[in-house]
Amino acid sequence: MNNMKDSALLLSHEKLKFLEKYLQGSLILDVGCGVGAYSNWLVKNHPNLEIIALDQLENIFENDTITYIKSDLEQGLTLDKENFDTILTFDVIEHISNENFLLNSIFKKNKKGGILLGSVPHDEDVFLPKYNLTFYHRSDLTHKRYYTVESLSKLLQGNGFEIITIEKKGGVSPQVFAEFFHPRFKFILKKFIGIGRRIGLIKTNILYSDLFFAAKKL
Repeated sequence: MNNMKDSALLLSHEKLKFLEKYLQGSLILDVGCGVGAYSNWLVKNHPNLEIIALDQLENIFENDTITYIKSDLEQGLTLDKENFDTILTFDVIEHISNENFLLNSIFKKNKKGGILLGSVPHDEDVFLPKYNLTFYHRSDLTHKRYYTVESLSKLLQGNGFEIITIEKKGGVSPQVFAEFFHPRFKFILKKFIGIGRRIGLIKTNILYSDLFFAAKKL
């Protein structure tokens, strides 16, 4: 099995754009790297970076350009190295029982002024089940919790980070509701929905599946 090729299939283009925008420095820590999708991408596109990746799996990297350390993140970050320029936590924090313990551990490994990047599932779909709908991330039973902009802000600031940005991603287009109508009406209905969005009649700031965040160690 080609792990690098397989991991490339898991890359999110939205996350890559976010990563490119806020990536800082040359010493990078990929916390909860999974199959190494983002570490492998960084090595390929930024070969001068020093990357250390952590997860509970056996070593999944096929070359020595990435230092892999098998880790139980429930125990925090136990590696000796510190002063990381950028630390990645994409789709990680929601899986950890004690989120504050992990973030405090990350804070200690981040250099002063260093960047923390990550994503968490957005807790904004509470009204969907009554319509027999849900976001896909609700089916992941390993998620311990979901986040709002407010709760994520409180978590990051409570652990010493200054928020650079929290952005809603993975939005559902209101035009999906045109699919409930007869095909002959779909086109005109989508046009009306588009007009409604432009004039502010239809809300477009709801139903986002993820929150992306960038924060700085004070």
